[in-house]
Parts: sequence; C-alpha cells; structure tokens
Amino acid sequence: MNDIDLSRAAELLQREFGERWRTIAQMLGTEDLRRRVGKELTSFLAFPERGDGGDNKWRGNCSPEVILSVAQYILDCKKYYGKDVKSFTLLDPMSGSGSSKAAADKLGIRSILYDLNPSPAHGQGNWNALKNDVEDSADLIFLHPPYHDIIKYSGYMWGSPHPDDLSRCENYKDFMEKLNFVVKKLFMALRKDGRLAVLVGDIRSQGHFYSMQRDLNSIGKLEATITKAQFNCVSDGRTYKKPFIPIVTEYLLLYHKEDVMMVFFTNKHMGSFDISKGDSPILTWHHLIRMTMESVGGKAKLSDLYDLLEEHPKAKNNKHFRERIRATIYEHQDQYESCGSGYYQLPYQVA
Repeated sequence: MNDIDLSRAAELLQREFGERWRTIAQMLGTEDLRRRVGKELTSFLAFPERGDGGDNKWRGNCSPEVILSVAQYILDCKKYYGKDVKSFTLLDPMSGSGSSKAAADKLGIRSILYDLNPSPAHGQGNWNALKNDVEDSADLIFLHPPYHDIIKYSGYMWGSPHPDDLSRCENYKDFMEKLNFVVKKLFMALRKDGRLAVLVGDIRSQGHFYSMQRDLNSIGKLEATITKAQFNCVSDGRTYKKPFIPIVTEYLLLYHKEDVMMVFFTNKHMGSFDISKGDSPILTWHHLIRMTMESVGGKAKLSDLYDLLEEHPKAKNNKHFRERIRATIYEHQDQYESCGSGYYQLPYQVA
C-alpha cells in the first residue's frame, strides 16, 4: 500500500468518524495481532483507547485494560483447571492513580493497593517497597514500577522527594538492583499457582539505552513475554534532528509460581571484556588485528602492529606471532590495503 492510498483512507475515516478516526485506525491495524485463535490475550497488547479507571493525567499511568487482560487470563486458567476463584486477589504495590482497582472492580475480584505516596487515590499509603513487608498474599501481583528517572514521582507527582522512591535512584545500576530486590520480595507474597506480572520499558537517557526487560532477574517460571504498544506519549508531538530509534513498546513479563518451597531464578550480571588484554575462543587473529587498527585510526605500520600486540595473550602463546600477523594480513588482502612503506589501512573510514 502506498502513501496515497493511506492518505485517502485517513481522509475517509476522518470524514466518517471525526476526531476518533485515528483511534479507530489503530484498533483496526492491531486487531489481527491482539486476537488470534479465539484468544483475547496474545503476545501483543495494544489499547489505543485507554479505557475507564485510574487517571489518564497521572504520568506513566497504565491502562486498566492491560491489568484486566492479564487478570482475566489467570482467572480463566484457574477455572479451566478446576481451581477455586472465589478468593481471587489482585495486589498492586505501586498503585499510582488506581488503575488496578478499576480492573479488579470490573471483574468482581478483590484488590489490595499499596503506594509510597502517603495519600494515594486508593489503598494503603506510605508503603515502602524497599523496607516494608508484604503482609498480604495474592493470586496476581501486578507491578508497574517507575522507568528509572524518566518520570520522578515523589516531589513532582506527589509530596516531597522520598529517599526510597525508585524514580530517584542515583543511577540505573542502583535502580535495577533495588527493582530486582522488590521483584523477589513480591514473588514471595504470591500464593501457590499465583502470577507476578511486571510491566517494564526500555529507556533512552542522555545518549544511553537501557533495557529493563534485559536486566530484570527472572524468578519462578517465565510464562510469557508480552509486547505492549504505547500510544499518546508526551514525546509524540516532538521532532528530533538526531537519528535514533523511538521507543514505542513496553514489555509485560509474566512469572508463574508453580512450586511453593522451590524458587527458580536467574541473576543477570553485566560485565566487560578488554580485547586489548584478554583472549577468548571467539577472538581470531583477524578480529584482533582489525580492532587494533581501528583503535589507532584505521592505519598502521606492520612493525607498529608487532609492538601493539606483543603483550597480548595471543602473542604470548605463539612465539611466531609476527609471522601470524603477516599471514593474517596476507590471507585477508581485501580487508587490509597496502599503502607502501610497510603501512596497511582498513578499507573504510574509522569513526
């Protein structure tokens, strides 16, 4: 479909439905992904219309439709396997404007809401996720944490700055360490056969990209990873000259507590590997020489390569390392262009 067809379709929808045309188009465009094989919940969530409940003016708020979809799925699972749902309980430990209560009320289930805000819209205030115990138990715990410091809550959305507000962590590493601690604490509060749903997003801040989904520790059985489309973001109306990939999705991770006493988990650690000082089975001489040349601007004398790599573990383990360097350059002549006088350069400019 070309741009002319899309423009004409947009005009027709706008003429027929007025201001609601864009939402209708978004619903139509995501329909085939949102519903498959007769299921209302798939691995893709999209709610162009936020739905009723909570406060859409509360920055970073979650659509109650997201919570409703997940809760309905878990209720359906319990009913299918013949389990009692009369005492089904939804707990939201960072309840914000109260979207979880709206979803629970719609399903006719019990909801328990906590928030660090001393005067939340609903539920218990002054609940500190880092210091307070989870006194209640639940079949579904829905956690929608701050996305690091993208939106600061204490001192901005409510009250004064709080030292244990996750949106005011010193840095991203500190934020993820605290969030992973909170996730473990919440998992312990699940009832047997309960689920922990964690809605997280990717972050781009000051030239750095962070993935909460990647850095979140896994606990229990990962039952699903659901991609959720974002609509009506504050940044949607802005334009940027610098090339980058806009973030238009979030991720809902669903963890299942199958066993009461045995908890399976995965800790994720970030590290670094210094190519100039370390060896690895995946590091070839060709890779090492090319990266060494890139580190000095893309051009080097053969004798300079000898000096630069003499102390590298690969050279230490090969008494004929000079011959190996020469042979590697000869074997990849299309990658190392001779400039005469013993100089070689890469066939591309090094940034």
